[in-house]
Amino acid sequence: MISILLALVGAGFWAAAATRLGPLYEMRREYNLQSQNPLQDPNMAAELRLPPVVLFTFRALVIDYLWIRADNLKDAGQYFDALHLAHMICTLQPNLDAVWDFQAWNMAYNISVALPTAPQRWHWVQAGFELLRNQGLKHNPHSLKIYRSLAWIFQHKIGGISDDYHRYYKLQLALQMTPLLQSLVTGKINSNEDLSVLAAITSDWDKLKSEPQMTDLIDKIKRAETKFTNDEDIFQGLLDLRVNPTAYTPGLHQLVADNRNNPALKNLDAFIRARILRDQWHMDPARMLRLNRKYGPVDFQNEDQHLSLDWRIPFSHAIYWASSGLDTTKETIGLDVMNLYRVVYQSLQDLYHYGTLEIITLTPVEPEPEKGREILDKPKQYRMALFNSEDLRMFPVAYQAALDFIKIYEDAGKEISGGTTDFLGNLCQSGIISLYLADHKKTAQKYLVHLRQLYPENKDHQVPLDNFVQTTMREEIKTTITPKNASDYILNLFRAMYRNYAMGNEEAAYVREQWAKQIHQELKLQHTDSDDPTERLTLPPLPKLRMRALMDFLSDKRVDPVLQDVLLARLRTNDPKLFERVMTEWKQQNQPSAP
Repeated sequence: MISILLALVGAGFWAAAATRLGPLYEMRREYNLQSQNPLQDPNMAAELRLPPVVLFTFRALVIDYLWIRADNLKDAGQYFDALHLAHMICTLQPNLDAVWDFQAWNMAYNISVALPTAPQRWHWVQAGFELLRNQGLKHNPHSLKIYRSLAWIFQHKIGGISDDYHRYYKLQLALQMTPLLQSLVTGKINSNEDLSVLAAITSDWDKLKSEPQMTDLIDKIKRAETKFTNDEDIFQGLLDLRVNPTAYTPGLHQLVADNRNNPALKNLDAFIRARILRDQWHMDPARMLRLNRKYGPVDFQNEDQHLSLDWRIPFSHAIYWASSGLDTTKETIGLDVMNLYRVVYQSLQDLYHYGTLEIITLTPVEPEPEKGREILDKPKQYRMALFNSEDLRMFPVAYQAALDFIKIYEDAGKEISGGTTDFLGNLCQSGIISLYLADHKKTAQKYLVHLRQLYPENKDHQVPLDNFVQTTMREEIKTTITPKNASDYILNLFRAMYRNYAMGNEEAAYVREQWAKQIHQELKLQHTDSDDPTERLTLPPLPKLRMRALMDFLSDKRVDPVLQDVLLARLRTNDPKLFERVMTEWKQQNQPSAP
């Protein structure tokens, strides 16, 4: 009788608990913990609806077990099993954004660093942002936490330098994005004109294919490349043609060249790239175009005109997802909102410092045959090296974004700390010097006015631009340069100049060269005529320092050999006399000493 009574009491409690499900779902919706009943959620796929319903009350126990089991598998190095359980956990808690956030972080940061090779690590970094982007946002389209975590992986994990293989991550992202951003017809990459075409193209393939010119072009493509048996083969082939041209017949290359002015080829190419951007990367070309017009680098000839962001760079992706999150909310203040604003303005500053991208492809390397598979031909492998440098065109955009962020704080009644103002002043001062040295003096003057407004009590800012730059340099020399390290300081500037010159970033190289000249001149004026012999500065002539920096750069084993080879190639073409001098001095330095 006691057992029967307890069973009846338990059933009564169970029935009473069931009556609370409705109010619980309402509370979850109110606090953005769950959008609605799993059976009615239109964002939830059919296979994801069943587990939460079938498990009913026991779902919490199963979830606890899966969390413990997944963590144990990760510690044991069974990462793919842990990944499978992570997906199950997300399935059981699809509308709890913290679950998606944790699992993505675990993949991109914890599991990835436990693996020894760059491709293995990249697999898990990619799995992390794909989990958030492809699934997390699908079930939580208004979650600012997920938007911020997704943007942070691009900004910090891929864009930062904390991971030993960060260059590999940047290269892989750039290689995957390049075919989507480069027009097959014009060859231009990262242009507003091309993105306008992608944004305007129809997403209906049947409609586009029915046009007479398109039907004729498709037939010609199939005849030119017999490996194309269906439309999907054509899509992939025309996309792959940019990065793997040797894999396709000369007839296909000739057909593309003959149809450069054919609107059908332009539309086909745009349709393919726009579809992959939307379906695989979940990025809208129209939104990318709007961000270009708001945050793109300025044209110094017309500062109201914004060029295209470089969408091969992870910081541009961070801006895309952070701004997407801001567009989904009506909040103007709050921790999650402020975090998204921070990602935007910090990523813009990163683009100012590292926004010029150069990918250098070396000659093909013959792969070593695998044991037992020597008779099989392997495709040639190309070694690629990626380098980032300063993009001065991004300074005005980064500075304005920082001003906007501060204004948001002020409008919300928040107090701006002195550190924030100091940071803004340092950023402004840095930009003024670089703009001045790059001969963008009109723009530099504009930001000197901003600096005066930021620090109205500072008399050092009330001087003409030329005097401000000279005073700032003297202060730099006084605080950071001593007679003992003066030559090293100038040598480092020249080394930076040659690094940027090798990458093709001639503006950044010119800024470093002018900075070295100005400091050299200022040091000579300050120390050479001093009455105190202890303050006299023995500073080598500028040409000697420049040559020494060049030889140091070419012989430094810490410098990527790719950059050294490219620099020599550029010198051979652009300055043959200097190239011959370098070769002569190189032979003298490496000549074996007499016994």
